[in-house]
Amino acid sequence: MTKFRNYDNKRLILSVIVLIPLTVMMLLIGNLNSQNVYSHANPISFTPPSNSVIGVNGTLPEKVVIVFSERPEPKASYIHVTNSNNERVDKNDYGINSNNPRESLVSVDTSKLKPGIYTVSWLALSRDDGHITKGSYVFTVSRASNGSETGMRAKTNNDFVNSTIINNVNVSYSISPFYSGINNNFTISLSDPDGKAPTNVKTVFLIFSNKQAGLGPISAELTKADEGQYSGSGGYLSQPGEWQAKIVVQRNEAYDLNHSFTFDIKNPS
Repeated sequence: MTKFRNYDNKRLILSVIVLIPLTVMMLLIGNLNSQNVYSHANPISFTPPSNSVIGVNGTLPEKVVIVFSERPEPKASYIHVTNSNNERVDKNDYGINSNNPRESLVSVDTSKLKPGIYTVSWLALSRDDGHITKGSYVFTVSRASNGSETGMRAKTNNDFVNSTIINNVNVSYSISPFYSGINNNFTISLSDPDGKAPTNVKTVFLIFSNKQAGLGPISAELTKADEGQYSGSGGYLSQPGEWQAKIVVQRNEAYDLNHSFTFDIKNPS
């Protein structure tokens, strides 16, 4: 009887030894999964809003404010505001709102805000998970007080047009009037080999970066204009030089379509 009782005790001890590391492993996996869901300090809101137009005769922004999903570390994070000549127009006083640790801000020298396109470049080191995120967005200061007219239009068109085939989908894209420092129009057309528009497209993005100027990624979500036709406009190409662009077409029940290309763009004469 004692022999069987000792055997049962050994089995119990062995089971505990096996279960403890398994339990610890499952807790670690659960913790990692929760971190993956909520990790990174991603922007929730921008002030001024992304791709907005502000009247130079109206109220100019005295601050640029970005609210993140996590708390930025002020010693390692920043917000820079530059004009179309890549000159800083912020006061280099980046800080965190004392009432909201997820809100970061920088003051703007409004005397330097002339009509034109301004790029806000940001970097955030999360105090919650230690990850770094970065990106850019643009806003426009208009000559018109109501912000309805940018006052910056190219006299002649210099359109950029190209096409490619990705996973048996024809992708045509264009930029017009294809000058930096002004609002450009962006169009993307999608069709299958028979010329029909795909029906499973969810969203279409254009993502821009200018490594030489340290700008980007600047993301623009295009809107559906017609079947297979997507368009948008904005001052995303705020400075001349070489830009890298990426088309991302997200589809239902299918892999994303991705296409990268580069181009040189100049200011209008």
